[in-house]
Amino acid sequence: MAHDAATQKAATVETSTPSIRTANTRAASSSKQTPASAALPKPSQLPQGTPMQVALVQSAAPGCDAACTHWIAAQGMIDAAAVAQFKAVLKTLGNRKLPILLNSDGGSVDDSLAIGRLIRAKGLDVAIAATVFKPCPANDLGCRQPAKRTLPGVATMTRARCASACAFILAGGVNRYVGPHAVVGVHQFRSFHTTAQVLRRYRIFTRPTWSGPQEVRRELISEKRVNVKTVETRTPDSAYADVSRYFAEMGITPAIMPMVKATPSTTMRWLTRAELTSTRMETHAIEGVQLVTGTLAPLIQPDQSAVPAPTADPVRPAAPAPAAAK
Repeated sequence: MAHDAATQKAATVETSTPSIRTANTRAASSSKQTPASAALPKPSQLPQGTPMQVALVQSAAPGCDAACTHWIAAQGMIDAAAVAQFKAVLKTLGNRKLPILLNSDGGSVDDSLAIGRLIRAKGLDVAIAATVFKPCPANDLGCRQPAKRTLPGVATMTRARCASACAFILAGGVNRYVGPHAVVGVHQFRSFHTTAQVLRRYRIFTRPTWSGPQEVRRELISEKRVNVKTVETRTPDSAYADVSRYFAEMGITPAIMPMVKATPSTTMRWLTRAELTSTRMETHAIEGVQLVTGTLAPLIQPDQSAVPAPTADPVRPAAPAPAAAK
């Protein structure tokens, strides 16, 4: 005859793998890093902690219909959920090759590398640009279905940037478009080690024996993490070695790594036009807006005071703009 009883058991669990992420762009770069530093985003202008949103977008420009340009928008802080979002969106593409408009202040290194490899495996291009989402049309019921929806939006170069771990996603693009109004920043990684107590509550099934009740099986009822402590630790050399191999895999030159390792995580190395070209972080000096519209982006944008100005370095002649994606 079996009966059940409940008991509690606590155990301490330590993560054996540190989490590695790059800091965001709160700290402005010094004037030695790029002549345009005075025009780079101020700390107060940078959104903090907004998780990345990845979505299929259809142009909501005036006069657009169902045949208008489509792209993938990815913007916000990079985490594991962003990887899942990318997988879901890429799965819906079929054989379509839509460009990705990327705008992010960084996040998790490992998740950024995973996203970059997903993009390269799909053979997609990446451009630095922001997307402004528009309300769903009243007569478009599909727009309101999260699993299937394609959101209406407009591409803009206002505050277009790719900082910190975002650079690893950019590197995943087959072609990498960084126009004169976009900026790319890199710096050292930050690593963290987390320990926690895990309080588990079980239902224990027993059977009677001559020596007393004997446990037959147990079922987990609940689990709760308590006393969670996270401390910053030294980033291991292996983490930089992994990223160096990733850059080589993506066709980025070795010149990028000294820039990453020499810049403290509390600051940002904004790459000059010459550095973007020499490292091959940029393959075309074309604005993301131009990529999805097939037209030159205007040099003056609304809210231009918040847009990083182009550097003083000569801009490499732009390749012919590709046809707008459908």
